[in-house]
Amino acid sequence: SVRMEGLLDTEVPKEIADHAVAVLSEALTNIARHARADRAEVVLATDGTELRLSVTDNGVGVPAGGRRSGLRNMAERAEQLGGGFELTEPPGGGTALVWCVPLKHP
Repeated sequence: SVRMEGLLDTEVPKEIADHAVAVLSEALTNIARHARADRAEVVLATDGTELRLSVTDNGVGVPAGGRRSGLRNMAERAEQLGGGFELTEPPGGGTALVWCVPLKHP
């Protein structure tokens, strides 16, 4: 499922939107390739001060010792924009990713 909240078209600068699209693409690719999930939820939201992208699946989670280059890239994108990245395992299993960055207006 996909849910969008807030004035994404007018509040989110192109540079930040481009990063968000790349992070979302990587997250969905990881789910398709590795998670063995049958459900994923994407929430993209802004309150006018920050952009928050959440991607959750019901798959097998992130295996210990696996490659982390895509996850590292998502974290670096958030850091470049002054934001943060968090990857957790929800109580029912799967993976929950939260990528959040402040909005910078000229």
